[in-house]
Amino acid sequence: MRRLFASKFRARETGVLPKKDVRDSNWADHPDNQKLARRAASDEDGEYSLVDSNRRCTDILFLLLLVCCWVAMTGVGLAATGVVPSAHIKKGDPRRLVNGMDYLGNLCGVTNYLTPSGEDTIDLPKAYPMPSGFSVCVAECPTETNKEEFICEYDGQHEIDTLFGSSEFVDVDEEDAKKSLYLFYASRKQCMPRVDSVGFLGYCIPKVNELLLDSASDDNSTATASNETDADTPSDTESSISVSIARMASSSSSEFYDKAVADAMTVRYVIFGFGCGFALLLGILFLVVIQLPGILSLMVWLMVFAIDAGLVAAGYHSKILSTEWAANGIRTGNEARALFYASHVLYALAGLWLVTIFFLRKRIVLAVNCVREAAKAVASMPVITVFPVVQVLGLVAFTVVWGVFMAYLASSGEIVASCMCPAVDENATLSTLAETVASNDGVCEDGCLVHKELVYAQNTKYAGLYLLFSWFWTSQFIVAVGQLVVALSISRWYFSRNKKIVNNGTFFRSFGLVVFYHLGTAAFGSLIIAVVKTVRAVLTYIQKKATKSKLKVAVVILSVLKCLLWCVEKVLKFVSKQAYIQTAIFGYPFCKASKMGFFLILRNALRISAVAVVTQVVLFIAKVFITVASAVAGYYYLEIHFVDELNSLMVPTLLIGLCAYAVSEMFNEVFGMAISTILQCFVVDEELFDADERFAPGSLAGTIDSTQQKYKKKKKVMVEGEATA
Repeated sequence: MRRLFASKFRARETGVLPKKDVRDSNWADHPDNQKLARRAASDEDGEYSLVDSNRRCTDILFLLLLVCCWVAMTGVGLAATGVVPSAHIKKGDPRRLVNGMDYLGNLCGVTNYLTPSGEDTIDLPKAYPMPSGFSVCVAECPTETNKEEFICEYDGQHEIDTLFGSSEFVDVDEEDAKKSLYLFYASRKQCMPRVDSVGFLGYCIPKVNELLLDSASDDNSTATASNETDADTPSDTESSISVSIARMASSSSSEFYDKAVADAMTVRYVIFGFGCGFALLLGILFLVVIQLPGILSLMVWLMVFAIDAGLVAAGYHSKILSTEWAANGIRTGNEARALFYASHVLYALAGLWLVTIFFLRKRIVLAVNCVREAAKAVASMPVITVFPVVQVLGLVAFTVVWGVFMAYLASSGEIVASCMCPAVDENATLSTLAETVASNDGVCEDGCLVHKELVYAQNTKYAGLYLLFSWFWTSQFIVAVGQLVVALSISRWYFSRNKKIVNNGTFFRSFGLVVFYHLGTAAFGSLIIAVVKTVRAVLTYIQKKATKSKLKVAVVILSVLKCLLWCVEKVLKFVSKQAYIQTAIFGYPFCKASKMGFFLILRNALRISAVAVVTQVVLFIAKVFITVASAVAGYYYLEIHFVDELNSLMVPTLLIGLCAYAVSEMFNEVFGMAISTILQCFVVDEELFDADERFAPGSLAGTIDSTQQKYKKKKKVMVEGEATA
C-alpha cells in the first residue's frame, strides 16, 4: 500500500503513470474503493445543496414492475372471488375454510346434502361435536345446557323421530322411552346432550361451568357405587355422557378470558394512552437525555464493562462449581473437567473482549458521537418517530385486500374427506367419500377423526405463490420507503450549516422527494429481498413434503439451504440499507448506490463495527426503558384510578407493556436508521471537504480532525520513505 501511494503521488508530480504491480491487486486498489474527490462547499441560504442537487428519478422501471405486480395480483384476486370469470382459477368461498365438516364429509352451510329427516346441510351452518369426536351440522349452537335433550347423528335422529311419530308407542311412557333410546345412541357415541356453546367461526365450542363439572363427578360416583347392571343401562350411560361433557372444556380458562376481555375493554383508552402515547413521549425523552454531557458515554462504557464482568463472573462460578463437583462426586469426572475447561474459555473470551475494546476504543468514541448526533437530528424532527405508524397502516390496508384475495384462492381447492388417526400418527387421506363410507359404515376407524382436506390444482398453487411473492415485495417496499425517508431527512439535517432551520417541515419535504424521485429505488431493493423470501418459502414447502415422505437426507439438505438463504437475506437487507443512505445523500440509483455503499463499508469496516455494537447497546437500553417505564407508570395509574373497577391489574398492565414494546420497536427502527445515516454522512463529510468547509457538528468535528492529522502524518512518512529509497 505504501508503494502504491508513493507511486501514485510521484505520477501526479511527474505526469508518468507507474507500472502496475500484481502484488497491489486487492480490494484496496479497486477503482471504486477510493475516497470521494474533494469539492468546495457553497452555502448561501443556510442549507447545503449537496443533498438536493443532481437529484433525478431513479430505477423507474422497477416502480412500473411493482405497479404491474399489483395489477396482476388484483386480476388473480378478482378471478378467485368470481368477479372476473376464469377458466384457470376456480371461484372460492371462504366459508369452506372456516366451516366445520360433519361425520359424512359434508361442509356445514356449504354442501347441499339432504339428511334423512329432510334438512339440507347448506341451511345448517354450525358444526356441533359428538362424544366420538365427529360433528353434525346444526342450524345454531345451543344457548343453554339441557341433559334431557340430545343432538344426534342424522340416521339416529331420523329413526327416533320416525318411531315416536307413529302409534307404536301409544301405550308406553313416551318420554322415558324416547330418553332411553337417546341414551342408547349416546352410549354408541352417536348422540350428545345439548350443551351451552359459543359459536366460533363455523364451530360450536361447548362451555362447561362448575355446576356441570360437579354434577358429572357426582353422577360418575353414583354409577360406580350402584349394583352391577348391563353396561348399556341408562344410569351408566348418563354418567359416561356427563364425564364426556366435563372433559370437553375448562371453566377456569373460560372465566379467565372473560374477565381479561372485560378488564381490557374497561380501560382500553388507558392502555392505548400509556402503551402508545406515553411510550412515544418516553422515546423523545430518551433522545433528550442521551444528549446530556457524559450520559451516553457512561451508558455505553458501563454496558461494555458489564459484559466483560459477566464473562469473568461466569468463568469464576464455573471454576468453583467444577471444583465442588470433583471434590464431592456430585457429577462425573468428565463433567467436572468439561466445566473446568469451560471456565477457562470464559476467561479467554473476557480477555479477548477487553483486547477488542482496547483496539476499538477510538472508534467507540466515534460511535458514541454518531449516536448523540443522531439523537439531536431525530429530536429536531419529532414527527419522524410517528412515521412507522403510517407504514403500519399502509401495510394493514394492503394486507386486508391481499387477505381477501388469498382467502378466496385458498378456498377454491377441491375438498376431500380424510381420516386423521393420532393414535397411529398417520393420515389416511381418502380419495372419495365412497371409500370413507366403505371404511367403517360411514365413519373412520376407532381413534380416528374425519377432517377436511383441500386439494389444489397446479394453477391454483402457482397463483398462491404469486400472491405470496406480491405480499413479500409490497411489505419490503413499504419498509424501504420508510428507510429512504428517514435517511434523506437525517442527511438534510447533517448537511445544514444552520441546524435551527431543520424541523418537521424538513421531514415532509424529504418524504416528497422520495415519493417523486426514488420510489423506483425502493422497489428495486425490495424486489431482491422478496425473491429470496419467496425461494425460502418454496424450500419450506418442499421440506414439509419431504418430512411427510420421511426423506431425512432431503430434509437436512433443505434445512441447510434455508439457513444459507436466511444469511443471504440478512446481508442483502444490510447492503440495501446502506444503498438507501447513498441514494438519500447523492441521489444514486440502486445499483450504483449499492456499489458505493459496499466500498464505503469496506473502507470503514472497523468504524461500522464499532457503531453497530454501540447502536445495539443504545437501542436495547431504549427498548427496555420505554417498555418497562410505560408498564410501571400504567400500573400505578390503574391502581390509583381503576382498582375497584377491574378484576385484576395484570392483564391491562401486560397489554400496556406489549403496546409499549411495539412502539419501542418502531422507535428503534427510526433511531437505528438515523445512526447509520449519520455515520455515512460523517464519512462523506470527511472525504469530500476540507477542514474549514465541513458540516460535522462539534462532537464529530474533533474526530475528523484527529483522523485527518493521523492520515497526513502517515502520508508524509510514506512519501519520505519512498524518497529515501
